[in-house]
Amino acid sequence: MYNIIVSFKQNLRVINKTVNHYQAWKKNEDGKNVKELINQIKGESWAIRKPMHKDTVSGLVQLKFKKVVSLSTALDNWEMIADKELRKEVKALVAQNYDKKKLTKFFKDNENKWQNKDISKVEIYYWDKENVASRVKVDEIFNAAMINSITDSSIKKIMLTHLEKFNEDKNGKITEHPELAFSPDGLDEMNKNITKLNGDKPHHPIYKVRTYEPKGNKFSVGHTGNKKDKYVEAAKGTNLFFAIYQDGKGKRNYETIPLNIVIERKKQGLISVPEKNEQGHQLLFHLSPNDLVYVPNEEERENINSIDFGKLNNEQVKRIYKIVSFTNNRLYAIPYTVAKSIIDKVEFSQLNKLEFSLDKQSIKDACIKLRVDRLGNISLPSKQPIAPGEEEKNILNEAEAVYEKTGLRKFSSFDEMENDQLKYFASLSPEELLRQHRKMQLAVFGNNQNSEAPDRTIKFDKDDEHL
Repeated sequence: MYNIIVSFKQNLRVINKTVNHYQAWKKNEDGKNVKELINQIKGESWAIRKPMHKDTVSGLVQLKFKKVVSLSTALDNWEMIADKELRKEVKALVAQNYDKKKLTKFFKDNENKWQNKDISKVEIYYWDKENVASRVKVDEIFNAAMINSITDSSIKKIMLTHLEKFNEDKNGKITEHPELAFSPDGLDEMNKNITKLNGDKPHHPIYKVRTYEPKGNKFSVGHTGNKKDKYVEAAKGTNLFFAIYQDGKGKRNYETIPLNIVIERKKQGLISVPEKNEQGHQLLFHLSPNDLVYVPNEEERENINSIDFGKLNNEQVKRIYKIVSFTNNRLYAIPYTVAKSIIDKVEFSQLNKLEFSLDKQSIKDACIKLRVDRLGNISLPSKQPIAPGEEEKNILNEAEAVYEKTGLRKFSSFDEMENDQLKYFASLSPEELLRQHRKMQLAVFGNNQNSEAPDRTIKFDKDDEHL
C-alpha cells in the first residue's frame, strides 16, 4: 500500500482555438435563399483559459530623486546639481568657457571646498523611469515607509506631519500608529487641519493618493496607443511553468515563466517554456503544480541511471515530492503523501510547503522530474536529460503496440484529447450534433421504452376555434 504512487490531475490549459459560427443567406439546390450556419475562417480565434492579470492597472511614471556622487561625476551633468548656489557658481564658470577639466582643476585648487563646505561629494538629481504608479485609498496601512512612496511631495509632507502627531516614544524608540492617524476619525482630523499641515497654504482634502513601486515583473497591457504605458501584475495562480536550465558545467539556473510569455509562445505554436534562457543555457526540464519529482541522495546523484524507478524501495519512495508552487527562482514542494498539514504553519514551514527536502537537500538543485501514468507506473519524461553527456534511457510504461492494432487514436494528455473532441463537435451542423446526441443517448439508456409511461405527444383539438 505504501509503495502505491498517486498521480495528480493538472490544469495546464492556457489557450485553445475556438470555432465560431455565424448565419448567412445561401442558395440551396432549388435556388432559394436559406439561412445556414457557417464556420468563421477569417482572423484568429483564441480563448484564454486563465486570468490575464490582476485588476489594478498602473501607469509608467518618471520620478526625480536625489543621490550622492563624487564631484567629478556631478560635473558631467552639472545642471542636475541639487545645491542651487553651487549650481549657479558652476554655471557662471561654464559661461567663461570652463570645460570639465578646468572646472575640476578650479575646485581642486580650492581643496574641493566652496563656501567653507566640503564638496568632494555632492547631491544631484536623477530621473528614475523604471517605476509604475496607481491610485489607492488612504487607510491604516500608511506608515512612514508607505507615505514615502507617494509621488506628490506636498501630500507626502502633509501626511508625514500628521502621522508624527500620533507617534509614541518608548525608551527612546519611536513607535508609529498609522491605525490611529489614518482611521476614519484620524483622516477627518487631518483634512480639517490640512491648511495648517501644509504650511498655511490651502490644499484639497486627501482621500486617495498616487503611490509608486518598481516595475519589477509587471508587464505592459499592449503595444499600441497608451496601452504600452499601462502595466499590470500577474494574477494569483497563473504561475504554471518553472524552467530549470543547465550550463555547460552542469550548474542549474531557475526561472518562473510569466503567463503572458506562455500565451505568446502558444500562439506561435512553440512549447510553453523557452528552450534557452537569456544567458544561453539549455533547458533541462520544466515543472508545473502537481508534478512529481524525485530527490536523489548524494550516492544516487553520482549515478542517476542506477535508479530503478519501477522498483523503488520504501526509503526511495519517501524522497518523492509534489510541486506546490513557485515564484521567481524559488520552488516549493511537499511530500507526495501529504494532502494537508496536520498542524497548520508548524509541520513544514509558515507557508506549509518546503524548499528543502526532509533530509535538508535543496529540492530544486537535485530534483528529477517523474512521469506517473494512470496505472501508477513511474518513469522519466522522454525528453528529460538524465545527466550531462549521458544518453537518456528509453523506458516504456505501457505496451502501446496493443492499442495501435485497435485503430484508436493516441493523445499525449487529457487536454489534447478534450480539445480534439471539442473541435469535432464544433465542426458539426446542428442536425448532425442532435443526431450524435441521440446515438449517445441510445447507447447509454438503450432502446427500451416503459409501456406505462404517459403519452408525451402534443395533440391539438381540430374543433378548437382558437387554433
